[in-house]
Amino acid sequence: MSSIGAHTAAFDVPVIVPARHAASIELAEAQPVMEISTATTQMHPHVYTIALGVWATFLAVFWVTFWISANALFMVVIDTVYAAMFFGVPYFMLRQTPERMKAQTQFLKFLEKPFATIDGSITGLEALLQVILVPACLSFGGVAMGFIIHAARASY
Repeated sequence: MSSIGAHTAAFDVPVIVPARHAASIELAEAQPVMEISTATTQMHPHVYTIALGVWATFLAVFWVTFWISANALFMVVIDTVYAAMFFGVPYFMLRQTPERMKAQTQFLKFLEKPFATIDGSITGLEALLQVILVPACLSFGGVAMGFIIHAARASY
């Protein structure tokens, strides 16, 4: 098939394809059509519970770290109110459809099965890691900052 004489299947109209793309189009036409994936598209409810627990741990580290200072504690209170709204509003919206809160499979099976994303399929464990990786790293960083702040206060 030449790069100028390419035809579309629907209308049989010639399409002009640049020469640099002609080879990739011919390869794409030669490859078989992908099978329909059986990957799930809905997260298991325990993933959200784990993510909420990690964020709660992050806030708890701030409460413990800044308990001594009233000025800093005021900011932690504001953060806690924002977190309650951030997690509370979706929770109460989800309560409007209780059938979505029920797990379709067991959590361990969800971790093994494929999970569909916009870029392709990953395992449920990889999806869980993508959800909790940032808050978990922030929690570890918060613990390190808490130790540093308490060590600096202890020296004075």
